[in-house]
Amino acid sequence: MKKPALLPIVLFTILLAAACATPASRVIRQQYRQLSATERREADSLLAYALDHEALYTLADTLKPMSSVQLKRLPLLSMVPAQQDSARQALYRWQQLANKLSNDHWAFVVNPFERADSIYKYAELYVVRRQVLAQLLRSRQEFYAALGLSSAADPATVLATTEYEHKYTRWRSYGYLFGYPGHAVDFFVHAGRQQDSTGQFVERSFFAIPVFAGTKGYFTYAVPKGYQPQPIDSALYKAAAQRLRQYQQLRQRYSTAQGLQATRLWRALQRP
Repeated sequence: MKKPALLPIVLFTILLAAACATPASRVIRQQYRQLSATERREADSLLAYALDHEALYTLADTLKPMSSVQLKRLPLLSMVPAQQDSARQALYRWQQLANKLSNDHWAFVVNPFERADSIYKYAELYVVRRQVLAQLLRSRQEFYAALGLSSAADPATVLATTEYEHKYTRWRSYGYLFGYPGHAVDFFVHAGRQQDSTGQFVERSFFAIPVFAGTKGYFTYAVPKGYQPQPIDSALYKAAAQRLRQYQQLRQRYSTAQGLQATRLWRALQRP
């Protein structure tokens, strides 16, 4: 007879949890419910890799307007019909999942590379934090307006425009999109111009920001040889390190024998 008394408590707990959930967290939950069982497994696999690498700072922070998630090499130019059909189906499923994971906060964009390699066409899946991208386009409006892009531009348009621009412009835009400081973007572009002019490689060092998967080679940018980190580099490193520590602690709760419950983890990372 006493069991029904628990109902108000349970309902209160559910309502409290819903009230504490951020809009982004609620959107992720709603989207996940709409995925099929196969799509949920694919989403968890994709997001597990993304969160363990530099996309953590786009999916769970504002340090990077955009991050790489997955690269595919598809034989779309093959003369073998079976290879072409398989590649087209894989590309379609990939794009469908990207569309279903996109929302008002993040855009998952499949962006084909300009150049093909033999029978293969390369394409990369990126995740873009919409609000941070808009802020970037505003802060770098002189550069992006020259490309015909405003702060209201769709992420897919920004990426397609970037990929098909002249290489120095492409490098600069990608550098900004990946969240590299302006001085690092300037150095990389100028070094490329100098090398093209003289034929001599410009020596460089690298500033690496750790991710869960490793301390080097992911969120990393080139700087002049012997460069001493400046306050902007240190601030970026410290902010990333703080987020990474939180991620490492939270990740343990969502690790199971079947793998990482990455979508649930992504939701949890949105909570204050």
